[in-house]
Amino acid sequence: MKFILPAFIILVLTIRPVLPLIDYAVNYDYISEKLCENKNKPQLLCNGKCYLVKELAKTSESVPKQNNLKISSGFTDVFLTDRIFTFDFPTKYFTEQIEPSSFYSSFYHFLVCSDVFHPPLI
Repeated sequence: MKFILPAFIILVLTIRPVLPLIDYAVNYDYISEKLCENKNKPQLLCNGKCYLVKELAKTSESVPKQNNLKISSGFTDVFLTDRIFTFDFPTKYFTEQIEPSSFYSSFYHFLVCSDVFHPPLI
């Protein structure tokens, strides 16, 4: 349960800019007949797109633009620590030489050839 609520909140926040498009697709008939500002001018073929543009403008106003968010820091953050991390591996795992099984090595053959194959000349 504790993972469902944050996942739902993240889902809503990511879908939020697309919600007017989904609303327009679902309620296309109602928006084109009732909410369209250009329903008296059928030659424009607006079909509620004016309403969609207004809703998208509202959504884009509420989302902060990336150009406005500038980080002006003259210093670089440096992470310093007094701990030194070392990894000690037992040497017995790396010093043992394992001989390959004769069963597998009998199926492997080196192709020792002194000539390189050249295709015939035409």
